Amino acid sequence: MKRSLAGVSLTLLLSGLLPGQSTTTAPVFEVADVHVSPSGTSQGDGGFMPGGRFELRGATMLDLITIAYGVEPEMVVGGPGWLNSDRFDVIAKAPSAKASEETLRAMLKALLVDRFKLVAREDKRDMPVFVLTVGKTAGKKGLKLQTAAKPGEPSTSRGEGDPGLNHRLCKSFTMADLAELLPQVANNFVNHPVVDETNLKGSYDFQLDWMGMGPYRKAKANPDGPTPVSAFDAVEKLGLHLEEQKRPMPVIVVEQANQTPTPNPEGVTAKIPTFPTEFDVAEVRPAKPGVVLPGQPAPAGPMGRMMFQNGRIEIMGATLKGLLTLAFDVRENAIVGGPKWLDEDRFDIIAKAPANLPEGAILGMLKALIVERFKLTFHNEDQPMPVYVLEAGKKPRIKEADATARSECKIVNTDKRNYVCRNTTMAQFAERLPTVSAAYIHPPLLDLTGIQGAYDFDLYWTPKGQLSNTTGSASEASTPVNEVTVFEAVDKQLGLKLEEQKHPIPVVVIDHVDRTPSEK
Repeated sequence: MKRSLAGVSLTLLLSGLLPGQSTTTAPVFEVADVHVSPSGTSQGDGGFMPGGRFELRGATMLDLITIAYGVEPEMVVGGPGWLNSDRFDVIAKAPSAKASEETLRAMLKALLVDRFKLVAREDKRDMPVFVLTVGKTAGKKGLKLQTAAKPGEPSTSRGEGDPGLNHRLCKSFTMADLAELLPQVANNFVNHPVVDETNLKGSYDFQLDWMGMGPYRKAKANPDGPTPVSAFDAVEKLGLHLEEQKRPMPVIVVEQANQTPTPNPEGVTAKIPTFPTEFDVAEVRPAKPGVVLPGQPAPAGPMGRMMFQNGRIEIMGATLKGLLTLAFDVRENAIVGGPKWLDEDRFDIIAKAPANLPEGAILGMLKALIVERFKLTFHNEDQPMPVYVLEAGKKPRIKEADATARSECKIVNTDKRNYVCRNTTMAQFAERLPTVSAAYIHPPLLDLTGIQGAYDFDLYWTPKGQLSNTTGSASEASTPVNEVTVFEAVDKQLGLKLEEQKHPIPVVVIDHVDRTPSEK
């Protein structure tokens, strides 16, 4: 039987609500700046901040959805292929500085609906998880769990034991607490959510002892080495069992999202509250030899020793070159020119800023401080510099992707580093690879393949720290047959070439700098 719409108000029809449903207006940000991130931007620090502010730069739509709904990325399914590749800057302010995180999440949801036309719903799907159960041998040997000596708030700390193992002392832990802890402390092994099916009630005291993934692999490959102990072994020793299975799990299903956000209202950027550009107080001085932060060894690297806490910043024994790389957010070879002492003289900076500022604001204040105290002048230009480049080989071995699949690359835990990319362009691959192979290569990695379109491919390589022989340059390392560098992997498995060349890249050129910092 058709339902008559006579008498249904125009407001309800436009809002998509039926009679009897709530018309309560969802909370919204007072002002919001949403725009596509500049090319090459990676995600910075940020999120919900004190004062009812939300700021996140270089965020993918997947990042924004996980924050808005309070879920892990693997629990967001569906949506367009660009969901985890295109990046956006979002800066917004709530009407009230005392808005709760729950209210701010609701505002972020409303913002995504308004600016990206996001359509998402809650559902349940069979998803890969680790199921925690009582082990089969527990009946014979008993559980190695002691009833909590002091039931109450669960607490965890670093336990004691063999220095070759990780130790985690857990007190007053329920099995639900353990299920939540495992992916946090042993995510190289436990890379999916854990579902508690032990049916054990109450709280317990126990200690987990396991090897990190790297030492575990080495021990596994060396019969004369220590006995391998994985996170799964650690759980087994407690009389429990952890096994990967599938279970119906709550998920967020993305049905629609626009790739380009609607334009900002006119004048919106002027309404966004700005952060301070200068520290409240700051002292810059030549470092005294051997003086560093309490409890820390003497500085060796160009950055010296740093401590950021509650708005207080202490950088002790840093070279000015190191300070410049931090302030300009570039690699050391991107600072060129200037006197030799930039790499030799060391300085201390002690400064105070408002607490909970985003990283970008702190770096801006540090840059302004260096310019002021060292009378720094500089300019930007492109210069030929050593960089890594990705080029096409004679016959690339990559498979054309399903354009509707999500574009992403992720590490899969195997004995070798297994990097799985789906619906990925060569430009995206070049942007992402340095983040997971930093021991071999550093950004920028330039895409010079000329290959258009998106592809599926898997890449396996041996982590550099696990190579038996790393003599010679990184790209020429001689390795046994069962080991492969990332350079060899790209060549043999993908039919591409990864090598170091010189190409023009943006650099900061020092024009003038004083050796002695001024007091103000």
